[in-house]
Amino acid sequence: MDKHIYCCQNAIQNLYDHIIAVPDDFEVNPICLQGIDKPGFIDGLKELTAIVKLVYADMIQQPSEYGLPLVEDVEYAKFNPKAAESKNSSYRFVSLLHALVQSGELSNDLLIVDGKKKLPEICKKLKITNSKMILKKLCEFGFIYENGTLQYIDNSNVMPALYGYMKNLRLKQKAVFSLNYFLSAKGLPTHAAIFAGYLSGSEREFYEQMNEFMEANNFVVGNAADYHAFSFSIEYLIDSKDEKRIMRCYSNFGKLLIRLKLHSSDCYDYYLEKLPERIKPMFRKKAACCSCRELCKRKLFRTFEGVMYTDCGYGNFFEVVSYDLDDIEFYMQIILLEAKAEKASARRKGIKVIIDKN
Repeated sequence: MDKHIYCCQNAIQNLYDHIIAVPDDFEVNPICLQGIDKPGFIDGLKELTAIVKLVYADMIQQPSEYGLPLVEDVEYAKFNPKAAESKNSSYRFVSLLHALVQSGELSNDLLIVDGKKKLPEICKKLKITNSKMILKKLCEFGFIYENGTLQYIDNSNVMPALYGYMKNLRLKQKAVFSLNYFLSAKGLPTHAAIFAGYLSGSEREFYEQMNEFMEANNFVVGNAADYHAFSFSIEYLIDSKDEKRIMRCYSNFGKLLIRLKLHSSDCYDYYLEKLPERIKPMFRKKAACCSCRELCKRKLFRTFEGVMYTDCGYGNFFEVVSYDLDDIEFYMQIILLEAKAEKASARRKGIKVIIDKN
């Protein structure tokens, strides 16, 4: 995906790319069925998701129409408070939907909103500015908001679905902003199933095969943060005892990115040097130690193709450069070799490791 000019545009694009299609059938949490049955909720949520996609696409094209701060997304923009404000403004639309539900009551397919007192209070608490501009734009997509009443006349299931979805969710759950259906499911799917939902085509198949391999070999899915922080990433540990990370997968704008955490590559350099040329660039990466100290205990030294590299034991990683399905076997072998070397403390003992043929 080409990068947009403004921070808010790129942030919205990220939310747009992480919207998961609502399945035709799933177990809906009964708490979300407010004045509606399961088929009605699924139908309403499908249309609501389609509306959110349309609104996000429009926000990307004309963010000023929604009152979003137009700060250029340049290098190091994340350190700029104005850039941060522009990125955070991408949350305003769904935050406003949440505020409308929290300040209203459902009556059949109408949402009766306390627009004089409660809605302004919630908008202020959530730092939603230009709410009137956003509401005006929302009405261009089939909603009607007048005299404190919000309705969607083309589908009577939309308002009950919106109410049931938003009434029981907290906005700190990142997946809310992509309106992802699994937050309203009776049983949340696994981290891996959620992550796979953000991908498509051969990249999804690549990840699913890698995940199947990781599970079959007893690698552990990390859980170092709030569950829904994994909406956009998932990590794998060698074991749960030492919590040594070996792989982390990201969905960047709907594209797969995999990073391997390898500390003991010198213990199986003989294998790395026989890899296909298309994979080798990931091991030719030069990286400085994060601490920048001569006596840093986290420095790692390795040799690849006769060249010595200095890596950082804390922050360094190797980024997968080929997502061809035929290359999965090579990454699997690397992961197994790394895990065996780490478990045997081979790096500290200065020995080579091989994979058992059995």
